[in-house]
Amino acid sequence: MTSSTPGPVVLGRIDESFHQVAAAVVEEVLLRLGHDVEVREGPHPQMYPLLADGELDLFADSWLPGGHGTYWEQISDRVLEVAPLFDGARFFWAVPGYVPADQVAQLSDLARPEVTARMATLVVQGTTAGAGLTMRSEQLVADYGLDDAGWSHRIGDIHAIIDTINDRIAAGDWFVTPLWQPQYLNDVHELRPLADPLGVFPPPDRASLVAHRGAWDRLPDRTREVLGRIRFPLAAVNAMDRAVNLDGLDPLDAARQWAAQHSDTVAAWLTP
Repeated sequence: MTSSTPGPVVLGRIDESFHQVAAAVVEEVLLRLGHDVEVREGPHPQMYPLLADGELDLFADSWLPGGHGTYWEQISDRVLEVAPLFDGARFFWAVPGYVPADQVAQLSDLARPEVTARMATLVVQGTTAGAGLTMRSEQLVADYGLDDAGWSHRIGDIHAIIDTINDRIAAGDWFVTPLWQPQYLNDVHELRPLADPLGVFPPPDRASLVAHRGAWDRLPDRTREVLGRIRFPLAAVNAMDRAVNLDGLDPLDAARQWAAQHSDTVAAWLTP
């Protein structure tokens, strides 16, 4: 039964900064609507079951239909998509811009002996085990025959990827990194995505706010209307992610900074 009074909301998010800031925009909107908000975060394999079980009311952001599709398929009967917060979310492997494009343009080029000989390492630093990027990175190592050329993919986390990119570029190394868009590193470094002719990575996704069906039905009509209007560009996520990683803001403060700079956009969401 729908309530007309704002009540407490449990908002889930993935524990990576670009996901955190996208969710923080939703958090700020909920707070402005008068809701008390509890934020819970963790890795993908933990958060999607919590959403399915109703322990999370809302979750941001889910990359659909491809990036988080494996998790979504397992719970789709108990959840619904509320709003596509932004478009263009994608996975890829990239090399720094100083690696010549006529030598390394697509993933299959990584198997060429003259390319492997130039690389500082054939170990590709990845993120957490349950991430969509990780699952597809491990697949592409096999699909493109990179394992036969000596390549391997190492589990880590977002901080390991950030440190690797910063350190390797500072040294001028040839290297390859798994990466996402949005991610602030795309704005501060020249990183060139490699073509994926086999289509191991899905096409660009929409990054959506999703809800447990029962929780959604209980939210006030005004809250549901406002949440359904939230839209922002991918560039906004990179800007907020940069504010977290380089300026030291927490995700909510980064979201509030962006909202203050785009007050007309936010006002349009909140207009009765």
